[in-house]
Amino acid sequence: MICNRTAHRFWTASLSLLVGLAILADPIAAVAQAYKPPQRGIPGRREGAGTRTGACLVGSRTLMPLTPIDSFSTSATDAPTFFWYVPLTIAKTAEFRLLDANNREVYTTTVLLQNLPGVVSYTLPSEVTTKLISLGKDYQWQFSVLCDSAQPSKNPFVEGTFQRVPLDTTVEADLNKASDRDRPSIYAEAGIWQDALTSLVQQRCTNPADAALTSRWNTLLGSVELQDYTNVPLAPTCAAIGFSPLP
Repeated sequence: MICNRTAHRFWTASLSLLVGLAILADPIAAVAQAYKPPQRGIPGRREGAGTRTGACLVGSRTLMPLTPIDSFSTSATDAPTFFWYVPLTIAKTAEFRLLDANNREVYTTTVLLQNLPGVVSYTLPSEVTTKLISLGKDYQWQFSVLCDSAQPSKNPFVEGTFQRVPLDTTVEADLNKASDRDRPSIYAEAGIWQDALTSLVQQRCTNPADAALTSRWNTLLGSVELQDYTNVPLAPTCAAIGFSPLP
């Protein structure tokens, strides 16, 4: 009986040591990559844009913004990046617009599309952000695939709400001492969706075969009910942000 207890204690201690060593080797493995949304109390629901009559989108997946469920996202950077899944399309361009709380256009630009399905991104230039985007105020963005210039009403589009936020001092301190691999989890825990997604996309573009990064990607998107989009190609956005494209 004493031997059995001794053996049990030995194996329990050994298991604890192995778990501890695994956590030290990869601390993020013990940290959930799930997104924790800020408390806003404003109802909203993310919607994708399905194929419409005459639209130029092909495939079972719809045009979909990679945003939280309520379509509200934040960024603490001067150059926030927005992401969308764009199905196969013959359209060559899309339009990105930002509107203020009074529905006045703040900024508009054209986004080039590639002739393949995948995640498309657009990074707002820092000079636009600092001059036109006030901290703590809501802005509505719209992303339209320009299928038919003669009939804009038939162009598939998605939209959401964006806010530029100051970085909490505690979060900033955590980021300053964190490794690159830790940063997505810190942003996600702080409710800063766009920066969490951006930093994780950059890592996946440079390390496409990293199973741990793939797992974190799946967890992050799954936490906002985008699990159907975890395996879509990242090639278009990897090329746009200057990283080697994923297959």
